Amino acid sequence: MRGKATDLGLAVNPACRAYGGPLIGGHAGADAVADIVACGMHRDDAINMLIDIGTNGEVAVGNRDRIMTASCAAGGAYEGATINCGVGAIAGAIKNVWINDGRADFATIADKAPVGICGSGLIDLLAEMLRSRIMSRKARIEKAFHLTDKISITQQDIYQLITAKAGLRADQDLLMKYYGVGLDDIGKIYLSGAFGNFISPENAAAIGLLPPAPDKTVRVGNAALAGARAMLLSREIRTAAETTAANIEHVKPNEREPDFAYIVAEKMYF
Repeated sequence: MRGKATDLGLAVNPACRAYGGPLIGGHAGADAVADIVACGMHRDDAINMLIDIGTNGEVAVGNRDRIMTASCAAGGAYEGATINCGVGAIAGAIKNVWINDGRADFATIADKAPVGICGSGLIDLLAEMLRSRIMSRKARIEKAFHLTDKISITQQDIYQLITAKAGLRADQDLLMKYYGVGLDDIGKIYLSGAFGNFISPENAAAIGLLPPAPDKTVRVGNAALAGARAMLLSREIRTAAETTAANIEHVKPNEREPDFAYIVAEKMYF
C-alpha cells in the first residue's frame, strides 16, 4: 500500500506519504516481513530461525536462498492478555522471577511497585515452578501460586500458557522438518516480540517455548517495529522486503499434518 498519509486520516504534514509493508499469507503479515528484514535473514548465507511471540506466533526458517514461514494463534497469553494478573511490558510489570524455598522473589520493569506479570516473568515463573516441583510435568498445581497478595498464577492461567506454547513449539519443529534441517543446522534463533529483551532463553527452553538451544538464541526486541522503520526510511529496503515476501513459502502445518492435534498435545507438557 502506498499513498498520501492524509488519505488515511492521519494528522501529519500534507506531503507525508504512507506505506504498508508486503504480506506473506495466513496469519503471517507485514510484521513477519519486517522481522525478517530487521534480522537480515534474507541476506544471510547461514540458515537461521526467527520466532516472534505475540497474539499470533510466527516462525521463519531460512536464508538468502529460501525462507519458509508458519504461524499460529497464540492468543496473547505471553503478552499477558489472557492471564489473570497479566500485563504488557510496562513499568511495574514483573519481568523476572526466582523461587527459593517455595517463596517467589522478582524484579520489575523500571524497578517500580509490581502491577502484574508480563511475558518474560510468566516464562520464568513456569520454569521456576517446574524446577521447584510446585508444578508437575503435566502442568498441574494444587492451588494458585502467589507472588504477592494481589498477584498470582492459577491453573487456568497455566492452561492458557501451555496451549499457546504448544502450537508455537510444534510450528518450530515442523518448519525445520519441511525445510530439511535439524536444530544443529540452525545458526541463530532470533527471538522477537515486545518483551523479547527480558526473556531468559534458558527458561524459555526449559518450558518448551523455544528449542533447546539457548546458546543460539539472540534477543532482538521489537524487530517488527525496527523493520517497519527501516522500510519507511529506505527505498532499497522496501524493494528487498517486497522481493523477499514474494518468494517466502508460507506453510500451514495444521492442514499439512494429519496428526497435527496430537503433535500439539505432546508439546503442551514438560
